[in-house]
Amino acid sequence: MSQRRFDGIQVACLVACLSMVFSGTFSPVSVFGADRERVAVVIVGHGLPAKDFPREKLREFRRLMGQVMEAGGEEKAPAELVARLHALEHEMRRWPRTPQNDPYDAAVRELASRIKQVGGFDVVEVAHNESCGMDVGEAITSAIQKGATRIVVLTTMLIRGGTHAEVEIAQKVEQARKAHPRVKIVYAWPFDGEELTRLFVAQATRFLPAAKAEPEPHK
Repeated sequence: MSQRRFDGIQVACLVACLSMVFSGTFSPVSVFGADRERVAVVIVGHGLPAKDFPREKLREFRRLMGQVMEAGGEEKAPAELVARLHALEHEMRRWPRTPQNDPYDAAVRELASRIKQVGGFDVVEVAHNESCGMDVGEAITSAIQKGATRIVVLTTMLIRGGTHAEVEIAQKVEQARKAHPRVKIVYAWPFDGEELTRLFVAQATRFLPAAKAEPEPHK
């Protein structure tokens, strides 16, 4: 079996697992087998600045980001500008998070906790593509340090076409593969369209009034 075909099978299985997380019907043994490797899942959210992160620093970060883009990227921008941008990004990511100052991060972590509990995975790490907590590469490294031999990266951004999921996270996963060639790392992307359709239909149905049984005709 080719590596591409093998990765495709894993992606399909993991999409099905994610859709079953809240139903309690997931069985990790049925997906990975009784003698499975030590599996880690990295959940990647979008990431937002904390509500109490200093506004002046956030404005400076965005201004510097715009200057770097105008210069043609970090490789072409002045070194001191890039260094300051990285310093602000590091401070923003490491800013203490609570459910009050970052409800989005709290929601991603709650999802990760449930995935670990229901899925029975050995390790589950939370990363964000930007502005918060560990970046994708850091989360993958953390999982490896905890003994993971196979890592599956999932994003909460489900729809195709977005730069974050389609390009940026994919590039970060590829960099991690090169940095850790002995660890099997797969980016479970894109999500299967039929699985997503069923997920959204089920969610819509939950908010519709229950169908009332038609009264029997009088005899």
